[in-house]
Amino acid sequence: MTRFVSAIVAVIIIAVPMSSSASNVRVDYVKKRLISSGLDPASVNKLLADKRLRLYPAKVIAYKKPDWKIIETKLYSPASLGAGADYIKANQTIFDSAEKDFGVPKEALAGLIAIETDFGKNAGGYVIYNMLYSRLVHWPEDKWNGQATELIALSKYCLQSKVDCFGIKGSYAGAFGLVQFMPSSLLSYGVDGDHDGVIDLSKPADAIPSAANYLKAHGWADDQLKALARYYGSSEGYPKIIITYASLLTK
Repeated sequence: MTRFVSAIVAVIIIAVPMSSSASNVRVDYVKKRLISSGLDPASVNKLLADKRLRLYPAKVIAYKKPDWKIIETKLYSPASLGAGADYIKANQTIFDSAEKDFGVPKEALAGLIAIETDFGKNAGGYVIYNMLYSRLVHWPEDKWNGQATELIALSKYCLQSKVDCFGIKGSYAGAFGLVQFMPSSLLSYGVDGDHDGVIDLSKPADAIPSAANYLKAHGWADDQLKALARYYGSSEGYPKIIITYASLLTK
């Protein structure tokens, strides 16, 4: 799955200076994992000691189930379908290449980007490094390891690609870019579509083939709905909406 969907989430409300909990066993675990993967210890320590690192207070809220009828109405509207057609036209070469390389139709990929971020308009405004760090520290004992995995993946990406971790914004859960990948998905399925040496999911050239690669790896050729369910994390609503959106675009 690209994103974490949970009944309980920690939400950033107000930034506060990094607390002494930064030295706890969870952060030490992240450091050890990064260093054991071959990353420079000095670079790892510098990242986790950056003055921009913030520990946010946790606020517990109940997960709100999406209203799929509202989402359908929005996505199937002439305005949304027109935006999808325009987006494909504006990125025709990228979509054609992704469809050829991974076997996922351009209309389905456009539908995915439409539902995830409204073609980049709603990609999220949280500094996801701070978000994942805060979730790591605050998460319950039986759940923090998953947050550690994502913080490790994002740290690897930033240090290996020489990207500023604190400049990447996304959702409260840590998903980011046009296609809302979690950091672990970026490491596993990200594609450098424009061959500039960095996978930048804010750019269609990288985001579109990355999403197509994920769907191919999760069985698109055999079961499109199942592949989309893996992408979202649930078979409810999302997969059928994207398939329907794609079919409407082809008319």
